[in-house]
Amino acid sequence: MHTLLRVLSLSCAAAALAGCAAPDRLPQARYTMTERQVLPLGDRLSITYEGAHDSRCPDDARCLWPGQLAYRFTMRIGSVAQGFYLVPGRPGYMSPALRGSRIELDHLTPPPPRAVAGAAPVSYPVTFNMYAQ
Repeated sequence: MHTLLRVLSLSCAAAALAGCAAPDRLPQARYTMTERQVLPLGDRLSITYEGAHDSRCPDDARCLWPGQLAYRFTMRIGSVAQGFYLVPGRPGYMSPALRGSRIELDHLTPPPPRAVAGAAPVSYPVTFNMYAQ
């Protein structure tokens, strides 16, 4: 009888811990953000789009290296901040804080046109998808 009670107690405790350890997944969604925009994803989780770094060769120039476009983000979990980049054609971003989800650039949204040499920096909006694993 004591063994049966222990087994039942342990299974109830395990079920309670599993409920606490497995938070709800973040929703699958498509987001479009502008520079410095903050996307709240829960009580303590948010993603800020910091801006883009565009080293692509301008349309009116000749370059040895084609360059790349990289979108810079900061994920905040409470008071802890972690930076990451999304780059077209590269794998997306995953973190335990995303609760099993991953972030990838939207492949249907074309990248912005390349700048002209000597022009002022351009503000780039970004569209990405969040997928549950």
